[in-house]
Amino acid sequence: MATPQLNHALFNQALVLIREGDMRRARALGFRDDELQSLSRLRASEIESLINEFPGVARFELDHDTFKAALRRVDRDQDRDGLVDHCIRHGASVQMLATFFGLTPNDCSARRTLLGVPSRQGRLPMPEEKIEHEAYHRWQTISDDPAGPSAVEDIRGMLVLAEEVELPLAVIWTLIKQWTLPEQARQQSLPAEDEGVVREGVA
Repeated sequence: MATPQLNHALFNQALVLIREGDMRRARALGFRDDELQSLSRLRASEIESLINEFPGVARFELDHDTFKAALRRVDRDQDRDGLVDHCIRHGASVQMLATFFGLTPNDCSARRTLLGVPSRQGRLPMPEEKIEHEAYHRWQTISDDPAGPSAVEDIRGMLVLAEEVELPLAVIWTLIKQWTLPEQARQQSLPAEDEGVVREGVA
């Protein structure tokens, strides 16, 4: 594809890079060193003449492989952002968001504000024994490896369970760690604010 508008953008960008001394990026536009030297000596009127009278002097092509890779990256980022928002809406704790997505407390606070999700204060109560048993049995059918260590990394499966049993995602995560990694769960201490979960009726 060749048009005066595209040529104008190309030559102007090359001249800017030449003035800045960034010859590496100027070459990356497709110019050789001798061509850059010639371009730098042209007057503005000569450049305009070159652009308008010889529109085919430069051609632009799409790098299809790079474009496809860029689209895949955008799709992955969109999927990740959607999953983060879904987790926040279903009661993920700051600790969960840091573990699964690398978010900082400030990131979490900002995302919650944008989503209109209030920050929690204090500890979340654990469910009654009957509800926990229901969640446990449902988890056996949701997870591909309900008793394995990988179960605590199955964020999508945990979201399904949280929605079905109507418990906060932070509580679901704690329950699954207790079911699959009981020793580790007992050794871990949870922060008192925003993160913690305790058995109903226990201070």
